[in-house]
Parts: sequence; structure tokens; C-alpha cells
Amino acid sequence: MSKYLFLLSGVVAGGCGDNFHSEPDASSAPARLIIEPAELSVTILNDAAVTRTYTAHLIQGDGQDVDVTQETTFSVHDRAYGAFTGATLSVTGQGFGPTRVDAVARGVTSDAGLVVYLKNTIVDATAPLDAAGLFGAAAEDPALAPALAYPLDGILLPPNLGEFDVHWTNNTARTNNLFEVTMANPYIDIRLYTKATDHPEQFWTVLQPQAWHSIATSREQLTLRVAGLDAAHPGTKGTSAARHVDCTNADAQGGLYYWTTSGLAGIWRYDFGRPEVPPAPYFADANRPAPCMGCHTLSRDGTKMAVTFDGGNGRATVFNVADRTPLIPFDGVTQPPARWSFATFDAHATKLVTVENGQLYLRALDGKLLTGPLPPVTANLGATHPDLSPDDTRLVSVEFSGGLDAQAYDGAIVIRSFDAATNTFGAPTTLVPNAPNHANWYPSFSPDGQWIVFTRSTSYSYDAASAETWIVKADGTQPPVQLATANLTGDLTNSWARWVPFAQTFGPGNEPLFYLTFSSKRPFGVRIPSGGRPQIWMTPVFPSRAAAGEDPAGNAFRVPFQDVNTANHIAQWTQAVVVQ
Repeated sequence: MSKYLFLLSGVVAGGCGDNFHSEPDASSAPARLIIEPAELSVTILNDAAVTRTYTAHLIQGDGQDVDVTQETTFSVHDRAYGAFTGATLSVTGQGFGPTRVDAVARGVTSDAGLVVYLKNTIVDATAPLDAAGLFGAAAEDPALAPALAYPLDGILLPPNLGEFDVHWTNNTARTNNLFEVTMANPYIDIRLYTKATDHPEQFWTVLQPQAWHSIATSREQLTLRVAGLDAAHPGTKGTSAARHVDCTNADAQGGLYYWTTSGLAGIWRYDFGRPEVPPAPYFADANRPAPCMGCHTLSRDGTKMAVTFDGGNGRATVFNVADRTPLIPFDGVTQPPARWSFATFDAHATKLVTVENGQLYLRALDGKLLTGPLPPVTANLGATHPDLSPDDTRLVSVEFSGGLDAQAYDGAIVIRSFDAATNTFGAPTTLVPNAPNHANWYPSFSPDGQWIVFTRSTSYSYDAASAETWIVKADGTQPPVQLATANLTGDLTNSWARWVPFAQTFGPGNEPLFYLTFSSKRPFGVRIPSGGRPQIWMTPVFPSRAAAGEDPAGNAFRVPFQDVNTANHIAQWTQAVVVQ
């Protein structure tokens, strides 16, 4: 931090009307630490680390200049950018954009500016070594322009997203067979060269987690473009329209448990705090308790998981997540198995609300009934899809007129109070009524308890092609707002949305946002070009925009760690992935 010296002068009244000016005492002035270079710009070329040596001088109050380089402790404010060995800085190329170099000597601190730029040229094994020169010399021809297929323009990603996909299609005549993918902002210029081999029409490339995280450190909007040319006639090239990617101000945190139909079908989990580690099945194949375990839910702290086997109203239990110990026997030998379709834990993972045959019950973790069934708003209606608020004061659920817990019709969102100390519930009220073409499902409280996300469809709850994602104020003071940008249009089955458990901010003004995930059968660039296979997608939600009645969402992006060849859905979040 820069130090500034302020000199104060004063007038003191003396006897006999004489005045005199007191001179400042130079020896009492604060010392200043001067480090050099005061501003440094470094360019990382093709991932080669750069070193620079610093010096430090202490300007004492009497003006004496002392070289204190050897006794100064230097550090980089953001350690991703590099590290010091003594007074020598090694810039490693793991962070880009502006940061600060901090220094302290003899109790005096100071800092200096550091800006790191990246310029990478990547030529993969399919492309000629002179690919960059071919594109640099080529004239522009719009007829040769490829078209970006993924991501959508303006997506907002966490820096620790993991892999980052870029997809594109060839020009109309399919004449391009060499491509330049450019990712750039004021601090970064990455150019990837790749040649068409087995895919003359559709192409993609994937940045690995560490590469994306390094790029995202700049916190500057990234511009994507793809250019194409015919390597046999390289005089002209075409360049796609630009798309843009922004980053939040901090990494996303939490654990995601989801159902997949991979070769080892079942519940898989992924730790957002460790994007370099791929997802893995929660149950090893030999230890899976049943083939069907899709209706699972996690406690917010990640220590407990409620699972239903065999489909709706099937056998059920609660697992201690760390060691996979079932807290309720479900083999039917020692006692009749518990049964439910859906469940939700209280804030402290000590009890849960379950749904069985359209009735809500509060249970202990050993399955013991604490209270229930809870009365509906309207007599003879069924109940399903419960969720307890993060502060344990409210329960939101769905009331429906026909069908089953897992495939219900005419759903309305209802809410009631909950007293965790006495295990009692207040009278329910309707928060979001159903209406023609407006049935509502899968409600879930935001991490701050202020908003409820839910699915709306024109008919039933399960796997409805017409499903869309909406949010509503939990206190009912505003009408529901559709996440129109994230939903897109068409029958995409945007269903079962759940909140990422921690808040985020975006931009220099630190605008608050929450992320949420949902299942969707939408196309995924060129890798699932026609859609139809459920994948987990993610979108930011800005509460202040929702409060103003605006669309609060951005364009959605596919959560990247999934197997693109499997159906993935029912994503449930925890604050942490708990392991033994």
C-alpha cells in the first residue's frame, strides 16, 4: 500500500507579542519503503515462467536511504500469479491480469503494481506447424466463416468451472479444414490451431480445468472466435461472430450428487472445490444396495443422504454419508422397511420430512414417526416434493389432485411454518396456485431463504417436456418470475432445479447472485446436437433483478464434468463432499 507523507506546520504565540514558526522535526517523519520496480508488466509466452528481481529501500525520517532488499519479505497478493524466492519473483502463468506485490521491512509496508499477460499459441498434432502464419497472412472472406455452436453468448461462469467446451460448425460449403480458435481479453491471447480430420462438419475443443481457472483469474470478459480456411488454398479465411464469457468474483463451492445412467448407473458425486478430480460413483458396483436409487436427497451439510429404492413409495433409508452406514434397516428382515418417495432434511440433519402415498410425515433419522400426516390446504389433495428452509422455520411442498407422488397432476406450491423445537407445523397456505397450463413442482429454498425455485409444466410433474424453471419470493410478496433466458424455448424438459449452496458476486460492483442447476434435454453444441438426452445445466440468478420483476437469469451452460453419453439428472447440492 502506497505511503504518503503529510508535513504539518503550526504557529505558536510567544511573549511580548513575538511570534515564531516551529520547524518540522524531520526525525519524527514516518519511514517509507520504496520497492522497485514500482510497476511491472510481464508477458507469459507459451506457458514459459518469467523471473524478475526486486529491490527495496527504506527512506527514514531524516532522509537517509537504506538498502533493505535482503531483509524485506516480498509476496504476491494473489498467489496464483507467482511466488518469491528472496527478492526474485517467479511468474508462473497461473494467474493473469492486475495484482499487487506486497513488501514489508522493519515493520514498514509497501506495495507495487504487477500485470501479467498471456500469449499462447497451441498447435495440436493434427495441424501444420506454420498454421499461425497461414491465418496471419490470409485475407478475410465472410463466406468461409464457421459458426460457434457453444457456449451461448454472455454466459457467466465460476473460475473453477472445470473443463471449458468450445463447439463450432463448418462454413456452409464445408471447405474449411484448418481452424483457429481465439480466446482473448485485454490480458489474454490464446490461439489454438486444429485441423479437421474425422469431423468435416462439426468440431469442438476442450480446455482442461487448470487452463480455464488460470484464464478466469483476469476477471475480464473473454471473447471467443473461430476462424477457418482450406489448408490447400490458404489465401483466404472466414471468422465467426464473437461470443463472450464472463466470470464471477470467486470460485463456486459445494458438492453435487446426481443420478446417471452410465455403465455404473447410480448416484455419482462431484466436489466443485476440486475440479481436477472427476466425478465418481457414491456406491461401488459390488456395494450398490439396489439398482434404482434416483429419488435421493442430501442434508445441507453433506453428512446424511436419504434414498428411496425400487421407485415411488419404495423401500427407503438414511445413509451416514462418510461410511455409507444405513440408519434405517431396509432388508425387511429385522423390521418392516421404511417407505417414502421424496424427503428433505432439517438444517441440522437430525430429522426429515418424507412423502408416502401423498402424505407428509416428520421422522427421526431412524425412521421413527414424530408427527403427521400433515393436513393439506384443500381436503383430499395429495402432497409431494417437500423442502425445509435453511433456517428451519418453513416447509414448502406441492399439493396435487391426481396421479402419484412421483408423477402428479395439477400441482400447487404451498408453504407452512415449522417449529423445530416442538416438531409442529402451522396451517398451510397456497404460495403459487395451479391454473390451466400452470402446474408447479419441485420447490426449493434459496440459501438465504428468500426465494423458492420451482418447475412449471403444462401437465404432470415427471419428465414433462414443457417444464420450465421459475422463482418466487418465499413470503409471497411478488408474483413468480420465469427464468426465461435460462429456459430458452421449446420442449426442453427444464426440470428439478436446485440452488448451489453459497452466494456469489459479479463485477466491480459485487452484484449478488446465486447459481442453480436443473436437468434439461436441450442440445449441447455439436456433442448432443439434437438434444433429447438429459444433462445438468447451470445458470446464475440475480435476486435484485427478480425483485424488480426482470428476468433474473443468464444463459445457461452445461456443467462440464458429466459423461456426455449418459442421461444425468436429479442434481442435489451439499455444502461439502463428506468422505471417511
